[in-house]
Amino acid sequence: MINFARQYLGTDYVWGGTTPRQGFDCSGYIQYVYHKFNIKIPRTTAHYPSLYGNKVSINDAQVGDLIIFTGTNPKIRKPGHAGIITKVGDGKLSFIHSSSSKKHFGVSETDYYKSGYPKRFLTVVRM
Repeated sequence: MINFARQYLGTDYVWGGTTPRQGFDCSGYIQYVYHKFNIKIPRTTAHYPSLYGNKVSINDAQVGDLIIFTGTNPKIRKPGHAGIITKVGDGKLSFIHSSSSKKHFGVSETDYYKSGYPKRFLTVVRM
C-alpha cells in the first residue's frame, strides 16, 4: 500500500480533489489509496475516528494506519486533516498526506516528530 501511495508524491493539492489527474485533498488522497486495496473509507476526514476503524494509541501505530489531526487551528479539536502512516519504530513516525501547506504542498511524506503536527494530533485509526 505504501509503495502505491508513494507513486503520487508531488501530486498537487486541490480542495475536493479525488484523482491524480485532478489533484487530491487529504481525504480524497486517502480514499483513493485505500480504494485500490478494497478498503472502504468515508470521503471526509471528520468521519474517520467516529464511524470507521478502531482507535489505537500512537505508540501502537502500524504502517498503513491513519493518523488524524485537527485542521490548521489546533484549538478546534475536531478532525480536519489526515495521513497514512508510512514508518514507525525507534522514536520515528512518518506519514504520507496531501497538504495545502506552502511548506509541504501536495502529496508529501512528513516526519511527524520534526513537524508541527504533534500539537494537532487527535488519534490513530486502524481500518
